[in-house]
Amino acid sequence: MTTTTSSTATNFASLTETPRSLMQIVRDSWDRAEQRMTLVGGLGCFGLLILVFWPNVRHFVYVWSTDENYSHGFLVPLISLYFANEASKRGPILIRAGVGIGISLLLLSIVGRLATILVPVGMVGDGAFLLGLAGVCALVLGSGALRRYWFALFFLLFMIPLPVALYSMIASPLQLLVSRAASNVLNTLGIPVLCEGNLMTLPGDVRMFVAEACSGMRQLTGFLALTAAVAYLAPRPLWYRCIVVASSIPIAMTANIVRVTLTGLIMYSINPQYALGTYHTVEGLLLMLLGLGLLAAECWALNQLCGARDRVQD
Repeated sequence: MTTTTSSTATNFASLTETPRSLMQIVRDSWDRAEQRMTLVGGLGCFGLLILVFWPNVRHFVYVWSTDENYSHGFLVPLISLYFANEASKRGPILIRAGVGIGISLLLLSIVGRLATILVPVGMVGDGAFLLGLAGVCALVLGSGALRRYWFALFFLLFMIPLPVALYSMIASPLQLLVSRAASNVLNTLGIPVLCEGNLMTLPGDVRMFVAEACSGMRQLTGFLALTAAVAYLAPRPLWYRCIVVASSIPIAMTANIVRVTLTGLIMYSINPQYALGTYHTVEGLLLMLLGLGLLAAECWALNQLCGARDRVQD
């Protein structure tokens, strides 16, 4: 397979011979006439992609603005830009022709967009939009740039809202699991709880309903994104990264079970009013800190294990 490309692409790569930020590369490229055309062409392709997928972009903004479960969507593109900026500092990119893979990804993207006209499944169109972004990256900058910036593109998956049916299919079993686990913990602590589905009845006819918002989906999404970022940035073996990403599920569920259990304790021992409204929101934020602490402890333990393995190999 040949690795030669046009002089424009080669010149663009020469700007990355020393580690530079993404903005520095773009600014330096704009100062050179031949590379300026590459940037203008890339911006033009991106603009056309936005135009074709405008319904999906508008849907993104609407859901992020109205659904608390996806309010993090506004941050995801900014975080992806951060990952792209960090990737640009790694030095030169091996230039490889990306016309073939770029056009293929764009064709798949268009097919996905057309499919949503016949079968209106928003998630398909959203995924097709990300394929289109990857296609533009490969077409304009080459397949080497696609390999370099793959994680920045992959991370954009966390901004895609799940279909309502799929979200409920995942959240409903989690609601039951959290309700039963919290009830068992409270019973162990000496507080008798009757658990009927998602409804927990405490002494004094105090009732606590574990709503869909308390199923742990929000924490699960957040910790999945966080652990993916940690695994990507950590200079560790593959097994280390896989364990970190897989741990997002037990960490998120543990933090959520503790949250529901603590809410039950507050409702029973203090006052049910202190488990509602602002108090409930503050409690959720504090329990997120618990999840972060569990993740930090896990990374510390894995780092110790990595150090021990390195000493044994030496």
